[in-house]
Amino acid sequence: MTGTEGDTLDRLNRLWPQLLLGLSRPGGRAEAIAAYREVHAILEAELGTGAEQVRPLIPTSTTELRAATEAEFVALLRKIHARSGLTLPELSRRAGAVTLPRSQAYSLLKRDKLPTKPDQVRAFVGTCGLSEPQVARVMELWATLREQTELAVRGPEDDKPFAILIVRSA
Repeated sequence: MTGTEGDTLDRLNRLWPQLLLGLSRPGGRAEAIAAYREVHAILEAELGTGAEQVRPLIPTSTTELRAATEAEFVALLRKIHARSGLTLPELSRRAGAVTLPRSQAYSLLKRDKLPTKPDQVRAFVGTCGLSEPQVARVMELWATLREQTELAVRGPEDDKPFAILIVRSA
């Protein structure tokens, strides 16, 4: 699908329908991402738009943003990342290495454990291209799961006072 033949606008007119078609049918995401990357390269090379000016395209409906467990939340982050078309180093660079270090970007997706830093989750999904209401929905999910995790770890018996008895032997 890549190629430099033809006028820039002709190439863009050819790629946009492929992109939209790929986004609208199951199994067409890889084709759509390839078309998006080519369009991005054309815009950058021919029209002088910088990489920072173009936001990733992520067709995610708000109804898809759900997770009942930590593992499902991490799977959701993986899906969001895959649809963004960004590599983890690109994502870290765009989010800001201080906000989302590359190692943390990898860590968010590696284990099936809930991420511990909400600012990194927010930076991750925002940089992947979710809209602000969608970012807010992901953060609601994170907060709910975090609360459930803390209750499960702490447990009701941890609220009771306890004493330690030290016995000295002679």
